[in-house]
Amino acid sequence: MRTLKLSLRQLQIFRQVARRKSVSAAADELGISQPQVSRTLAEIEKKLGTEVFFRTPEGLELTPTGKLLLNFAEQTLSLAGETERAIREKVGVPACPLHVAVPPGLMSYAALGIRAFHEEYPELPIRIEVGTPERVLELVLRQQVALGLFAGPESLLPREVANEEVAEQDWGLLAPERLAEAPLPELPLVLPPEGSLLRRVLEHATGHLPESPHHAVDVRAACALATTGFAAYLPLACTEVGLVVHRASPKIVLPVHAVYPEHGRYPVSARAFVRLLSGLKPPITFFPRPQ
Repeated sequence: MRTLKLSLRQLQIFRQVARRKSVSAAADELGISQPQVSRTLAEIEKKLGTEVFFRTPEGLELTPTGKLLLNFAEQTLSLAGETERAIREKVGVPACPLHVAVPPGLMSYAALGIRAFHEEYPELPIRIEVGTPERVLELVLRQQVALGLFAGPESLLPREVANEEVAEQDWGLLAPERLAEAPLPELPLVLPPEGSLLRRVLEHATGHLPESPHHAVDVRAACALATTGFAAYLPLACTEVGLVVHRASPKIVLPVHAVYPEHGRYPVSARAFVRLLSGLKPPITFFPRPQ
């Protein structure tokens, strides 16, 4: 039985031509010359003893043999990619994309780590999900992300997640300057919704939160409202948009944890990201500082 000896590179070039229906478009995307693509197709057809494409006004179309070869190429290249990733992960080299969930109040801190990760592993894709603390933990528990960030006490984390403390974040009661001396009962206070994870974090940190009918579901909304005349418990870096710490504000320091499934996959890429986060010394900011 004659063996079909096609290299992975030949299969990659063939697949790209099949997808783009054009030699020139495939060459541009692969970063090689058109003659090189044409030579590769000629070599494939010579080995197969038949054509794999025919020309139409809309571009190149697959022959029946070409369709069979495309199916073979897709399966072979997918298996090759999975094998390469498994080997690299086994020896401790990040190979999987980095997929992280982050609450809004930690986004700028995460961005510093993402930049460091990209500089060290520029070939790896990065995907960030931004949501409430509940949403972050939900994504981690469902293993829809490899890693999440959480600001608050370890005791509020679900038992099903593991965690590593990577930093601390300072919070306080922030308000426009004209309200900095106002009595607490007179402040138009915005709080996280009753029962929300962020509300529980702040109750744990302060010991007691005053009552308020005004609620904001996340830090972004609370900060926006504070700039219009409300007061809210926020990361101290929100002072960068003109807010000040209320004179009666307690000092609030929240530990920041990297969380991941207790019994799920913890890819090398996620571990590398945590390592980079742990090495960051600048203060955690909510808004990037102007350059």
